[in-house]
Order: sequence, then C-alpha cells, then structure tokens
Amino acid sequence: MNGSSFKADQPRLVLIFSALTVGFVFLLTLIWLIGTRSVAELQAISILASDISLDYQNRLTMAARIREEEINVVAQAKLVRPTRNLPVQVAPFGVSLSEAKQSFNKTLDDCKKLWDERARQQTITQTELIAWREVEAATPDFLASIETLVTLDERRSNPAAVTTPPPTGPVNFNQETFVTARDRLDEAVTRLRNTIISDRAEILKNIASQQSIAAGEVSNMRWTAFFFGVFVAAAVFIITRNQILALRRASRSAQDAQDFARSVFDSQTNDILVMAENGELLTVNQAFFKRYHLTPSELLLQDYRGALAHLPEVALFIRNVLQRSDKNSTHRERIKVKTKRVVRQSQGFPAESRLLDVYVSPLTIDRETRGRVVVLVDVTEEEHVREELRRNRTLSAVGQITAQVAHELYNPIGAVKLNIDLLGMQIGDGDEDLKQSVARLKRGAEHLSTIVTDLRYLTRPRDPERKPTDLNKLLDEVVELASDKLDRTRTEIVRQYTANLQAGQFDSQQLRKVFLNLLINAVEASPQNSRVVLQTFFVPPADAGRFAEFNGQHGALGVSVVDFGAGMSEETKTRIFEAFYTTKKNGTGLGMMITQEIIKKHGGRIEIESEEGAGTKVSVLLPV
Repeated sequence: MNGSSFKADQPRLVLIFSALTVGFVFLLTLIWLIGTRSVAELQAISILASDISLDYQNRLTMAARIREEEINVVAQAKLVRPTRNLPVQVAPFGVSLSEAKQSFNKTLDDCKKLWDERARQQTITQTELIAWREVEAATPDFLASIETLVTLDERRSNPAAVTTPPPTGPVNFNQETFVTARDRLDEAVTRLRNTIISDRAEILKNIASQQSIAAGEVSNMRWTAFFFGVFVAAAVFIITRNQILALRRASRSAQDAQDFARSVFDSQTNDILVMAENGELLTVNQAFFKRYHLTPSELLLQDYRGALAHLPEVALFIRNVLQRSDKNSTHRERIKVKTKRVVRQSQGFPAESRLLDVYVSPLTIDRETRGRVVVLVDVTEEEHVREELRRNRTLSAVGQITAQVAHELYNPIGAVKLNIDLLGMQIGDGDEDLKQSVARLKRGAEHLSTIVTDLRYLTRPRDPERKPTDLNKLLDEVVELASDKLDRTRTEIVRQYTANLQAGQFDSQQLRKVFLNLLINAVEASPQNSRVVLQTFFVPPADAGRFAEFNGQHGALGVSVVDFGAGMSEETKTRIFEAFYTTKKNGTGLGMMITQEIIKKHGGRIEIESEEGAGTKVSVLLPV
C-alpha cells in the first residue's frame, strides 16, 4: 500500500459539503421566493380589496348623506311653513332652513368632487356615473321647489313684503312641484346607491376570483417547488451517498493501513515508545510491554519518565535530548543499564546489566515536529558476540606468537624440573629446610610449566581434566605458591572457608592458575601490610539459578577473593577480560582473559564487584 493509492481513495469531503450547502441554499431560496411572491400577491389583493371597499363605502356614505341632507332640508322647510299665517316671522326656523340648505349644498359639492375625481381616474363604472349625473341633475329642481314653496308661503302671509308678482297657475302648483322634485331626487339617490352596491358586489367577486387565481398560482408554485426540491434532494442524496461510500472505503483503507502500521509497529523486536513534545506517552509497541511485563493500564496517562521508571539512565538521556534546541535531529547513545523489571527480577533475582543503543528521533507530522520516537535496541548479546570475535581474533594473533615462545620454553623448563628432582634425591633426610626449599622450587617449576601450557592453550584450547578437587586445599596450595609475594608485601591472608565443603569435579591445575592469578592481582592492588580474604561457599540449587547465564541445577561451589585496595574504574571493569589490556606496568594483559576462558570451560561464571578506593571482590562460581 503506497501513499499515492491511499490518497486516491480519499473522498472529496468538500464535494459533500458543497452539495449539501448548494441543495439547502437552493431549497431555502426557493421557499423564500415562493413565500415572498405569495405574500406580495396576497397583500396586493388584500390592499386592493381594502381600498375598493373603503372607496365604495365612502361613496355609499356620501349617497346616504345626500339623502340625510335632503330629509333635513325638507324637515326644516316643513317647520317654516306653519309660520306663514303668523303676523310676525319666526327667525330661528328660517335660519335653520338656511343652514340646512347650505349643508345640503356643501354635501353636494363634496359628492361632485368625489365622483368627478373617480370619473377622471376611471375607477367607477359608466352606470354609476350616469346614476350620479341623474342625482346631480335632480338636485336643482329639488332646491328650487323648496325655495318656491317657502317664498309663496311668505307672500301669502305678508303681502306687503312681496314685491314680485305671484306665479300664475293653480293654487296646489308648489306642492306638486315639490313632491315631484323630491321623488325624482329620491329615485336618483336610490339608483345611485343600488348601482354602487351592485358594482361593489361585482368588484368583490372579481377580487375573490383574483384571490382564487393567486391561490392557484401559489399551489402551482408549491408543486413546482416540491418537484424542484425532490430533484435537488435526490441529487444531493446521490452525491452525498457516493461520497459517504467513498468515505467508508477510505475509512476502511485508513483502518487497514493503521492496522498494518500497528502490526509492523508491534512486530518490531526493539522497544519503541512514541511521545508528544511535552513528554506525554502516546503509544508503546508490544515488545516493550512483553520485555518488561507491563500492562497498558500501568502506562495510562503517564509520561516517558513513568514508562521508563525501571530504566532511569534512559529517562535521563531522553530528558537531556528534550532540553536541546535542535528538535529535528536524531540523537543516539549507548547506555549500560541494570534492568529492574524483567521476568527474573520480578521473581526476586538480581538486576541484569544490559547494553542499550538508545535512538531519539523527531516525530514529524505534516512537516512539523510533534514529538519524539524513542527506540531501545538491546545490543548486549550482539556486543558479547562482537567481544567474542575480537577475543578469538586476539587469541589467533597471540597464538601465533606464543606458540613459538611456549615451544622454546617448554624444553628448558622440563630440564629445570628434572634437575630439581635430582637435587631432591641428593639431599639427605636430616635437612628439612633444604627439602622445603627444593619443594618450593619444584612447585614453582610446575607453575612455570603450567603457564607455558596455558600459553599453548591459547592456540589449542583443551578441555578440563576433571578430578575430585577440594577447593579449600587447593586455595592453601595457591597461598603457598604465592608465599614469596605475600612475604614481600606483608599481606595477611584471611581464610574464611566453609567447613566440610564438598569436592567438585574440576581440573585442579587449571583452577590453581585461576586462583593464583586472582590472588596475585589482589595483593598487587592492595597497599603494604593489608589483608586479602579468601572465601569458599556452597550455593544451593534454588539460589544458583539467580545468576544470569549460569546453570547450576545441582548447586555450585564458590570462591571469592576480596581485597581492600584501590578498586577498579568503570573502564577497567568493562575491559578487564580483553586480551593485552592491563593496568600494571609489567603486565601482559593475558591473565584475566585466560582465567575467564578456564572458568567458561568448567561451565562456571566469574563476577566482579569493585568500587574505586574501596576494594574489589572477585567471585568464581563452579557448577557441581
């Protein structure tokens, strides 16, 4: 799965958002337009109906006022008529009649303006206009009949006040004229009102028709909007569905890629920790959990210091890296640690020393550093193999030199041993001191012979010739061999032997060389007049397994050489078993290497505990 194919499967989320946005905006716009248009039409029709209703109501009101003013004028005229036979005129009745006629004329003028304005605007029908003209034409006759009637009555009641001759004709002329004029005006007003009412009904019918048409248009627009909405919804649904399916496929692909990456991540045998820039732990691979027997809950909400509590040296290195300003570089350091949480340690065994290559690399996301990736590579075994290869190469190089030297020394030493034997046979029984000196010479020659044999052993290693060996007795012999050295340095030997220590199947000659080398090293590392402690002990089978890389199923025998001298530095402890590495002025650097080789051939283990200025303890464990 490459990056390009994964990118190609990515859904176009912007298309989903665009489709949904366009669809909803379109539907909202369509609804808004339909609603706006419908409201506008209904408002226009409502306003028109209201205006027409008000206008018709106004005209009806004006027609009714003509009728009211007509009645008022007639009433006032009837009040004036009874006063015609009185010797004195009654002024208030005449004034009321005059005001009634003025009000009638004013109403008539208002009506004339109203109907003339509507005629000019062409907002009234021709029938209504004709009816108004009839009212307008009947009004002068009505007023004239009222005036004539009142005037004649005044003349009859006061002939001296009349200067115009009375009209000729029958006596009831004025009454008939008045009735006729009044009936004509009443009929015209009635016709005008009926015409207005009829026209209003027709107009209202037209308005209702317009409302029905508008409702039909709204209904049509509703269905149009519905079909458009269905079309848009279907389009949006199809687009969204396709993109959601693509999103699901991309999500599955991303999940597969994530699972694949996680599988690769967890399949790594090295310990990997991923953390944020602030040190918060993001994830850890399975190798880390299994190696140190941790659970995810133990690392929940922790930072790298909590996760690496059992590796404080590594946590310190990571802290130093995080404090640096260079965040885009990879930092590496080889760190020796004592693991505090593995299977053996969780069962009560002592901590093991491991060698780790620690890599701290930047965690880059979108070209930005978002954290750190810590990789712990255990190179302990690899370093052991490399050390073994170096040792073998060194042995091969030394072997070519020492083989010839050993060959040249072997024969002279044999001659020395023979002459020492002859000297021993020539000494009488009474000279015990001389016999002891010869015995020491003999042991020294045998020791030289052993050294030469060991030098030859570097090129042709031999397996131990196992025989029952008492380690307490063997150590006494070693002390005897080193007596000259002990006397010169005035070193006290403190024997802390385990009584009745069982014998083991060992090569006494090889072990004598081992313990003699360790004793001489202890004496040379100690000041004058000091002491060296020799210890022997038995390790039960239950405790023998606590020592890493050592299999003592039936227990082990142990020997410890303890001095209180200068101690060793870290470098010396690391390189002490290297060929030709020595801190002595006249040392060869082969003693500890041969010692380790002999102990390995016996299936044993050598351990060194040392502190500068406090002394050194070297322990040899040999399986029974």
